[in-house]
Amino acid sequence: MSGTPNPYAAALAGLDLPDPVAAFFAFCKERERIRERREAGDAPPWTEDPVLRRGRFLNVFREDDRVSRSILRLCADAPDLPTLVHALFFARWCNRQATLDPITLPLLADRDALIAMLRGVDDPPWCNVAAYPVEPVQWDGVTYSRWDAASDLFGRIKRDLAALIEGAGGDVVAATDAVNARFGMSNSFPIFMAVIDVAWFRPDIIDPASEVPTGIGAVPYLDRLEQHLGLASHAETCTRMIELQAEHWPEARRALQPIDVEYLSCECRKYYSYVNGTKRFEGKNAFVPGQSPLLDVDIPSQPLLEAPIATRIHVIAGGPCSGKTTLLNALAEAGRPVHPETARRLLEAGIAEGKTAAELRADPAAWQTEIFRQDHALFDGLPRDEVVFTDTSFIEDLVFAADAGLQIGPRLESWLRHLRYAVVFFLDPLPDYETGGVRLEDAEQARRISDRVEAAYRAYGYTPVRVPFGTVSERVAFIEANIAD
Repeated sequence: MSGTPNPYAAALAGLDLPDPVAAFFAFCKERERIRERREAGDAPPWTEDPVLRRGRFLNVFREDDRVSRSILRLCADAPDLPTLVHALFFARWCNRQATLDPITLPLLADRDALIAMLRGVDDPPWCNVAAYPVEPVQWDGVTYSRWDAASDLFGRIKRDLAALIEGAGGDVVAATDAVNARFGMSNSFPIFMAVIDVAWFRPDIIDPASEVPTGIGAVPYLDRLEQHLGLASHAETCTRMIELQAEHWPEARRALQPIDVEYLSCECRKYYSYVNGTKRFEGKNAFVPGQSPLLDVDIPSQPLLEAPIATRIHVIAGGPCSGKTTLLNALAEAGRPVHPETARRLLEAGIAEGKTAAELRADPAAWQTEIFRQDHALFDGLPRDEVVFTDTSFIEDLVFAADAGLQIGPRLESWLRHLRYAVVFFLDPLPDYETGGVRLEDAEQARRISDRVEAAYRAYGYTPVRVPFGTVSERVAFIEANIAD
């Protein structure tokens, strides 16, 4: 955004890089060799380069990325521009290969079948926000979450989107701006990706050689290239780098386009940030084969703990619609101190202000980060030597945060490992599942969440005490009989 400081501005400050052009193509060639070795079935590591072994980098050619391959398959037989645009916008809002691979154009055109399929995906159907943030969009005065836009809106407005893109005269920037004039996104990158993908299938609509905007991550390296080549703009620099490919990398399987030079400049900035010591191998930056990148969230003021801290916190846990809130209310009426679930409290407060649950959780990373902050304050402040009951605990936060691309940093991890709950009561689900209000999940999703939550408790060393289905009074009596000494 205009006026916003670039967090990568000083990434290459002080770095001695005599020939950034040669360095650019050296990176491309080694990164491409890694892909070739990996796809040939060679065992890792696929390079001797210490940075490329530890860091997470894109492939040199966009069409080699997993999501791009899924998109090329999905859209290969699109019969017209609106169908193609619908598929591309869905794909770039999803951006997850495992979700895209089973999808066909007929399924995409069937809204109800598409939603049923997405709800049946074991993991969240979208690429997590740490790797690929997607904001809500506006259309005719209505706000649509990532889910609603992808599963419903794009199918209804595909002709409008196609007309906006077709009217841009082949210019990817103009087409992106035209769409975003309706969407109102502060980060239009997902729009740009959907639009530039049109060039793969309809170069008559979007020119593959179209000039592209410079993302903030590519600025430092493109600045180095521009200065080294004595040029006046990033656009001129991209053009010159395409010309220099014949000298530095003539054996490449295809010529680079402006978008390739721009995003490879971003990859070079990442690479040389590691070399320069301004970037570390942690969180979403660290490469772990088979795992998606996650963003670290921590509490800087939380000291690292060395010894366990025993508490008399009794957790009422379970999946959605297992009766936690009703049971907590009954325990409160019986005189037990109880604390409501932070997420539910925030949702109810937002709904009281006229917002929907979907709107409140439209930015999953921001939502889960706030829950981390508030739950840490809650559990860190609870009395250690008094029996208290809580509606869920910080463990549930971990499960939902992972879906949003977040993981806790070392200080929160130490705190969670050492602050021990007395008993975790795990409620069996109710026989009649209800949705609505603050609950968005259907019965099948609720079952999967329940399984994941229980597994998370066990991973942190707890053995949940199962509370069987029964009347509220029966459940209260069961819990009272199992309170820890």
